[in-house]
This record gives sequence, structure tokens and C-alpha cells, in this order.
Amino acid sequence: MNLDQLDEWAAPEAGADPAQERVIMKAWEDYLSGASHRLKVRNVVAKSWERCAAIGIDHKVAGSRTILAQREFEHRLRANSLLLHAASKVFSEAQQTLTGTGSMLILTDVDAVVLDAVGDPGTLDAGRDINLVVGADWSEANAGTNGIGTTLASRSPVLIHGAEHFCALTKNWTCVGAPVRNPLDGSLLGLVDMSGAKSTFQQHNLAFAVMVAGRIEAALSLQLEGERRMLMEYSSTMGRGWSDGVIVCDRSGRIVSANEHAYRLLARRGETRDGVELGFQSDQPLLKLSNDGRSFDLAAAARYGISQDNLLPVHHEDSLIGAVVIAATATRPSVPAIKRANAFDPIVTKCAAMLDVVHRARRLAVYHAPVLIQGETGVGKELFARAVHDASPCADGPFVAFNCGAVSRELIATELFGYVKGAFTGASANGALGRFERANNGTLCLDEIGELPLDLQPFLLRVLEEGTVCRVGDTMPRPIKVRLIAMTNRDLREEVEKGRFRRDLLYRLNVSTLKVPPLRKRDGDAVLLAQHFVDYLSKKHDLGLRRFPPDVLSIFKTYPWPGNIRELRNVVESALLLCDTPIIGRGWLPDEILDYRPPEPERIAAPLAAPRRAEEANRPGCEASSASDLRSLDKQHIERVLHRYQGNISLSAAALGIARTTLYRRLRAYGLDAPREGEALSDQDQITD
Repeated sequence: MNLDQLDEWAAPEAGADPAQERVIMKAWEDYLSGASHRLKVRNVVAKSWERCAAIGIDHKVAGSRTILAQREFEHRLRANSLLLHAASKVFSEAQQTLTGTGSMLILTDVDAVVLDAVGDPGTLDAGRDINLVVGADWSEANAGTNGIGTTLASRSPVLIHGAEHFCALTKNWTCVGAPVRNPLDGSLLGLVDMSGAKSTFQQHNLAFAVMVAGRIEAALSLQLEGERRMLMEYSSTMGRGWSDGVIVCDRSGRIVSANEHAYRLLARRGETRDGVELGFQSDQPLLKLSNDGRSFDLAAAARYGISQDNLLPVHHEDSLIGAVVIAATATRPSVPAIKRANAFDPIVTKCAAMLDVVHRARRLAVYHAPVLIQGETGVGKELFARAVHDASPCADGPFVAFNCGAVSRELIATELFGYVKGAFTGASANGALGRFERANNGTLCLDEIGELPLDLQPFLLRVLEEGTVCRVGDTMPRPIKVRLIAMTNRDLREEVEKGRFRRDLLYRLNVSTLKVPPLRKRDGDAVLLAQHFVDYLSKKHDLGLRRFPPDVLSIFKTYPWPGNIRELRNVVESALLLCDTPIIGRGWLPDEILDYRPPEPERIAAPLAAPRRAEEANRPGCEASSASDLRSLDKQHIERVLHRYQGNISLSAAALGIARTTLYRRLRAYGLDAPREGEALSDQDQITD
């Protein structure tokens, strides 16, 4: 059907002129009935109505027809953590500003899924009637003409007022949408929408939405620039003196830096046209972020020889911010130790998460970059350190281990860097080598790196940056070539915030990170390891064949193993040595294991779109805060998100773009009690999938 659009008619007049509303309503009725005479609607509205009719939208539907399931919505939140973080401050401020205005402010992703909603409590309540809630899909395909879906379809700011909506039950609403774009490439990330009853229409609504979108884009720009600075820090540790091509890309897949070898490789492996090599087009992304925001899709990068085996993701605050790509040259010498098949054999596992860590460790092993191994005490960090060394080009060199927490503060410097004759009273007449020099052409493994005194950390940083070491009492730098592996059971980011660890040193160490999961999160591995240890230790102690019966293995499977693998091995060895029969029964296990009872499973809360009016009024943290008080704003934002998801830590952490552990740390830092997930939900609010 052809619609005769009157573009000169401005939608804002509809807010002040009920007669215009009646004209548009008549045009809508005529359009649905198939009338072909002159219709007074704007071009953007006419095109939207045509799209809705073409895909068969039922004009009787009550708002959005689709609300995402909890898991899918959590996936969306994580994929849009950058956008949510950039919008958090302005949305926290809007929470107070919009109270009593009859309006609500909405943030959606590029697919029109509502990620956040704040504003007047009464309007938030009214939004539930049409599914204008977090997790709802407000694309035109799901909700007809509206300020969200039509803005995304037109890629420009749009106001949809009253009768201009395609669906009957949304015609009592007015809504304006303003796109939010990536400052780096202009790609659409989502939008800001301002909605309310059509009687609340104001001339400045569209300008307000555009202003909010602009503030979010400014915050995005600052955040992305900060990430690029961090990536440049990473690149400075990896590109110097390599015969391989080293490329650092940001989260959008664009190259932040690359060494000379990398550009030569890209030029040789680039696109061809009419038989002519065009090389790599530098204005195009080399990588593409996957839909879940957790990895890179390498389909387009395959022509450059880039695969998961030579790509190292870079994370900051649990968010993927870029990647380091190692593009090997054809002349790279082959080192038999790199392909040593048994290097990781001592790591016994069938757990998918653990196998991912092993796979990542194999990839990291062949490069000379530092490796940071994180994990609880007893998870097997030492096994990974030794395996990385054994699978590396320096496998034939020494493996030197040093525990930074096992030596007094006064001796650490001499232990690490050595000393010269006369460096201090009682020094050896011949001086002494430090651990770095002992590990030359090999690997130095520093355990409990978080215990390294703050005043010694700059010296470690210099070794990593310059490849030289100065002994205590000497001024002559000595060149060394050492692969550094650092291990810790601490959260080094938290140590940085507390002033106990240097941020620049963390950036150097955090280029290549292995996070070893605790045994309680390795499904089935406790039983597998128990059987492995009983076989190994039976042979070691010459005890013959021994076995655990099924009831003991069942206990091993359910016990949480706070001491991880070390505790499991000790329990197995103790039972093995005390038992004098081939079958090791439960009577040989410690009382704390026999007495353990697993806790009741927690209920999982369904996401809630917006707080009820009474809850909103009583919610803590609603006081107005100074824009300069970032800590207070962060606390308020966390409280608001927790309240919205009714204490569901998983959804709240996803919405904030942080890990659950990080959220728990912030709750402790702000003196907030961690909510019990699902505690306040009614039966119908529970998710049963």
C-alpha cells in the first residue's frame, strides 16, 4: 500500500493537539482496513507501519511478545558489559532526576533487548503491563512501531508518540530513542529510550535522550582510550626483539600496535585482486569479537595464519579488552622441546574448564612472555609452572623456583638479584649469584608473587622490561634471558587497589594468565585424582594393588576439598598407609570428611525488570550523591542492580560486567551484606529450567 506521508508535520505537535492524535488514529485505522486515500503520517512512521505489516505484526498485541530467559539474558548482559559500564553513572543520576516526572529511561542493546531501566516508580510499574521491562525484546518484529525498535531500524533519533505506535495497547505511550555508537568506528551499540504516558510528553524529551546518549558515548570514549593504553603497555613487553610477528588488537579487533615482522607477514598474506597482493587493509578490523563478548571469531583472520593456537586474549576486570596475536615466521627455528608431548601429562583431569586451562598453557608455553598462574592454595599451580617450562623453547635450561613469602624481607633482594663482594657486612668474599642469574636461559618461577615487597617491585619490573639484572652493591647491568612464571593465590588487582602491588608490574605479568580452578569446581576430577593417587602411591610405597570402594568415591565426589588437590593427596596417602587391606573403606577417612553434609541447593532468582514503587521508596542508597563522589555512585549503582535482580548475584554481576567474586569484594568494601539469592521471590518468580 502506498502511503502519502506529510513529513512537514512534526510529531511534537501531537503532544499539545489532541486533534492531530485523532487524525493519526484515523490514518492507522484506514491503513489496517486497506484504505488508499491520503494519510497524514510522518515518513518514519509510514515506513515503520509498512515493515510491521510486511512481517505480519498483530496490532492487538500488548507490547513486547518476547522476554528472554534468565540464562540468555545473563549472556546479553555480559556481551554488553562495556555499554552498561559506560551508562552506569548517568543512569544512577537519572534514577533520582526522573522520580515524579512520569518518565523512565531505558538502555537497550543493538537488538532492542532492554538491559536497564530507571525512572519514576509509577511508570516502571506501568511498563510491566506492556512488558517494557529488562530482558524484553522491543524490536519492531516483536512490538511494532515504537521508540526503541524504530530508532534501531532507522539508525537515527526517533520520537514515536501516542497513535503513531503500530500496536493498539502502546498508543497510550510516548517514547523517544537516541542511538549510542562506538566512538572508534561508529558502529551501533544500542540506544537510550525515554518513555512515559503520552500525557507526560514534553518538547525536550528527544533532546534529553540525545544528550544522555552523548554522555554515554563520551564515557565509552574514555573507557576505550584507557583500554588502549593498557594494551600498549602489554605490547611493550612482547614485541621487542622477536623474530615472530607480534600484533596487539583492541576489543573491536583493530590493531593497536604491531612490530615490523608482523606488518611484513600481514602484507604477504593479505587479500589479492586480479592477481595483485593488496596486503592487509589497516582501516579494517583484524579480529571480530564473538557475540557473547568472551572470545574472538577468527574466521576472517584465517588468511593471515591466525588461529586460537597463536592468539592470547587480554582481560581487564574480568572483561575481554583485546588480544595479542603471534604470527610465526617461516624461518622460525624448530625446537623439539616445544612439541614435547608429555609435558602436561602430570596434570590429571577430565574437567572441561581444566582442559581449557591446559590448552591455553600449551599455547603460552612456546612463547617467551611472562606467565601469571592464579589459583587457590593446593590447586596445582606448581604442576602448570613446570609443564610450561618443559614445553617451552628453554626446556633444556634450568628451572629455578623461589617462594617470595618464605624468605625474610631483608634477604629477598640478595636471593633474587645476587650481590657483589663487600655489598654488606658478612657478604661472601666472592659475591653470589641471584635466582635470576641461576635461571639464565631457563625459567624462574616466583611463588607467592604478591608477597614481594613494594620497594623491590620496580627492580623486577626493570628485569622484565630491559632483560638485565644488577646485583646488590653493583651498578653494572648483566644481560639475562629468563622466562618468568609468577604464581599467586591472591587477587593482585585487589592488592593494587590497596597499594600493596604496583599496577604497572601487574600489567607486565598479566599478559598471559592461567586461572586454575579449585577442585570443587572440577566436576568428576576428585574421583579421577583419588584413583590416580592410590595407584601412584601404592607403587611408591610398594603396597600392591589398592582400591577405594564406590561409597568412598561418592564421598570424594561431594566433599568440597578446601585444601584442593594437596588435601586430597594427603587424605589418600594417609588412608593408604593406615589400611592393611586391598579395599580402603570409609573408616580410614578423616572425621571432617565423613561428617560433611552438602548444603541445600540455592534457588535461582528470575530477573525483575524494575522495583515496585514501595520498594523503590525504601531502597537504601537513594540519597543524591555528588557527581565527583565516584565511590558513592558505584555503591548506589551496585545496590540498584542488586535490587533490580532481587539479590541474584549471577545476574547482577553480569549486568555490572564483573565476575561474581569481584562483586562480593565490592560488597565487602562498601560494607554491604551479600544478599541470599532468590530469598524474597514468590513461587511464580522462580525459574525451573
